[in-house]
Amino acid sequence: MTENVVKFRRPEKKPEPPVKKPRGPLPGWVPWLGLVLVAVAIYGAQQVMPQ
Repeated sequence: MTENVVKFRRPEKKPEPPVKKPRGPLPGWVPWLGLVLVAVAIYGAQQVMPQ
């Protein structure tokens, strides 16, 4: 009787392509870096144009 049973074999799955992760919130040091860059730019502008 067992010769009439068809054995089921699960089809192999293709590996899924890697998905780019969505960017999360910015790290905490990014705003400080922006403030430092703005301060350096203002200082540089003051040094270039003497009063």
